Amino acid sequence: MFRYLIAVGNQQSASDCEILSCIRRRMQLSSERWHTLYHPGFYSAHIENDSSSDAPVVLHDDRGIIFGSLYRSPRASRASIADSGSQTRVSFISRDLSQRILESRGRSITTDYWGNYVVALRYPETRRSLILRGPVSPLPCQHMRVGTLHVFFSHVEDCIALNLSHLSINWDSISAQVVGGDYVTSETALEQIRSIECGECIECATEDCIAHSYWDPRSLLSDRSLDNFFEATAIVRDTAQYCANAASSSHAHLLVNLSGGLDSSIVLSLLSVAPHRPKLTAINRYSGGSGDERHFARIMAGAIGCRLVEQPRDGALDLRRIGECNWTVSPVLNFSAPDIESRNITLAREIGASAIVDGELGDNLFGSNIGVGALVECFRRHHFQREFRTAAVDYALVSRQSLWRTLAQAIGEYTSLAAHPDFSSTRELEHHYSAATARSMILASASAEEHYASTGKRFLHPWLQNSRQIAPGSHMLLFGLIMTTSTVYHSPFGRPSDPPQLSPFLSQPLIEVALRISAHLHVRNGLNRAVARTAFADRLPPPILQRGMAKGGPHLWAKHVVENNTVFVREYLLDGILVQHGLLDRDKLEAVLSPRIERSTAIVGDIFAKLYIEAWLRKWQPLTSPRRTWPATRYA
Repeated sequence: MFRYLIAVGNQQSASDCEILSCIRRRMQLSSERWHTLYHPGFYSAHIENDSSSDAPVVLHDDRGIIFGSLYRSPRASRASIADSGSQTRVSFISRDLSQRILESRGRSITTDYWGNYVVALRYPETRRSLILRGPVSPLPCQHMRVGTLHVFFSHVEDCIALNLSHLSINWDSISAQVVGGDYVTSETALEQIRSIECGECIECATEDCIAHSYWDPRSLLSDRSLDNFFEATAIVRDTAQYCANAASSSHAHLLVNLSGGLDSSIVLSLLSVAPHRPKLTAINRYSGGSGDERHFARIMAGAIGCRLVEQPRDGALDLRRIGECNWTVSPVLNFSAPDIESRNITLAREIGASAIVDGELGDNLFGSNIGVGALVECFRRHHFQREFRTAAVDYALVSRQSLWRTLAQAIGEYTSLAAHPDFSSTRELEHHYSAATARSMILASASAEEHYASTGKRFLHPWLQNSRQIAPGSHMLLFGLIMTTSTVYHSPFGRPSDPPQLSPFLSQPLIEVALRISAHLHVRNGLNRAVARTAFADRLPPPILQRGMAKGGPHLWAKHVVENNTVFVREYLLDGILVQHGLLDRDKLEAVLSPRIERSTAIVGDIFAKLYIEAWLRKWQPLTSPRRTWPATRYA
């Protein structure tokens, strides 16, 4: 992942100039090779990854710099879908384009380009700077104030090394994460650091900071203009190919995670016809039970004609490795990373692959788990016409229930919108299960749940607010988009020098298409993900195309790993910081970790989550002992 740091301040402030000079000196003395750009009141530094070609793009006259990867949008590019690829990648910004970007205050980048990027723009005539994070950018952008100086960065280790400010733990954020509620917002688990949202632009002036929203998926959800099934399939196919071509264009050899499911198979098929014809090697990680999908992976790899590497998941994994997780601004919750992340990186280097590709976000993008809210959307548009009646029958078939029960659920969903216009993880969990069952699946204490409830909407992401009212069938898409672009989803063990992770589905053009598709179109003829199945019907072998609702996963492997590490997990959590602070229910934890208890998949997932949070707290505790700190970063 691209590594950068930006510092902006008031060039007439002695304090800002002193701190800025200190940062520059420390960067110059660093053993690492930082590439820098300096103007009075503005400083940027970055380290280029040998495994990536994402060199920054500098605007004319040094008026700005773009970190990460940038591509022309399908609307702005003259390249056809078949020829798109390296032609869409941006490595130079002309004087005229620089002027357009500056005059639009960066807004033109969000409409004419896409990618995994962060932009810094200078306006010396008004002593202002703008920092913009791309609308769909996994590249993080964290913000910390040091006096009146503003520091933006991708990796918190660099802030630690600079020793600019003492940091303190945001226990409210930790509590929200512990109870399994909504917690992915601009607040991080460190009081002094704020995360810039995707599509958000921060305007830094001499006295304050102002946050502007340049891109909000709710504006596309309110449109939902793609209501024709075959039009939707054609646009999805073309846009997915365009994004895969562009994202892979700088890589000659790719390692592709191939589970054998629909999403990873679509990704492999897209890469197999990319214009630059990269060499492809697929990797399948398998485990017992439903976690063994080698049969389907072999079929897909054979159809494409690429090499398939098969490796078992490590059932003897030592969970003490979680204690080695990276420094991050919030605990990272990556279920299978302790097992497969380092092995994928090692394999990529062994075979000479310059990037690792996955099908992340495919489930959310293509409607794997469409809820009854999709019928509410359809009814609003079509009332009791044929489109709604057909959608209701299809939903009943997919959910394996009667039509009358389906209609009753749709009515219940419709009547609840006024009282509950927001999407909420807690409410969705309690709606899917009962409130009592939902609580039994989480190891949080009652006091932690009560405290979280008292925070109201503080930890509810802006994109989830009023979204249930706008598009009741969009929860999984929004939730997936928020998670995959947040710090919580980042690599807990990887390093910036590792081969980059590419997720072709996590691309702004494709996500904007998905946001416009009426949710009920994803259910058709008794199958989910109908748009994707039809769009790629000629690319996928019938056994994969016709796979039903059943989906494999590492659930049995995860249970075995927890059982094999029960002694460590008991000691680590029962004697840990979360229990000491009363955030975990000690009695429930002891019962769940008893060798006599049969652990559910949900409980196993929560054990992994609590291990990550505990490890994060133990890592940060020595650096966060109480003393004077800078105030938490807040915006006007």
